[in-house]
Amino acid sequence: MKRMLLACLLCLSSISASALELQGVKLDEQVQVADQKLVLNGAGVRSIFFIKMYVAGLYLAGKQTSTEAVMADANAKRIALNVVVDDADTEHFLKGFRKGIEKNHSEKEMAELQVRLDTFIHLFDTVKAVKKGDVIAFDWMPGNGTRVTFNGTELGKVAGEDFYRALLSIWIGGKPVSSDMKKGLLGG
Repeated sequence: MKRMLLACLLCLSSISASALELQGVKLDEQVQVADQKLVLNGAGVRSIFFIKMYVAGLYLAGKQTSTEAVMADANAKRIALNVVVDDADTEHFLKGFRKGIEKNHSEKEMAELQVRLDTFIHLFDTVKAVKKGDVIAFDWMPGNGTRVTFNGTELGKVAGEDFYRALLSIWIGGKPVSSDMKKGLLGG
């Protein structure tokens, strides 16, 4: 009886400790950004023409279920893109980011973001291609801007919380790249 109880407890503890897995990517349940512990809010898979490109995980200080709540949250945040496609030109990813931001912003808003969007694009000058296993992370660090990392190496920063919200709009904005992905990132 004791053995069976112990076995059940071990199974339950391993279930609760396991990370979410999508497309073979295990997402951390918690990460640290700007000295703040963040929890996995949700995750989703980005596909283009039936080709799975990346698994995204959204990390927040506390669980949120709406775009408005995520955007209004002044705490640190992270969206991490875990590449699952075998090989892709970095330019392909950057065009997708730009298009996703443009879909969610007016011409006037884009004009206000343009210099910082150009800075963001240039951060990837040293990254010629992305491949399966690569991780691109965008961290909002209050007071320090958006930190961009590639496989754990910082590429640089972009100023302004509005820029980070513009990035998030790609995945959870009014016109996201995928409604299923938005639902997943928002814990649905």
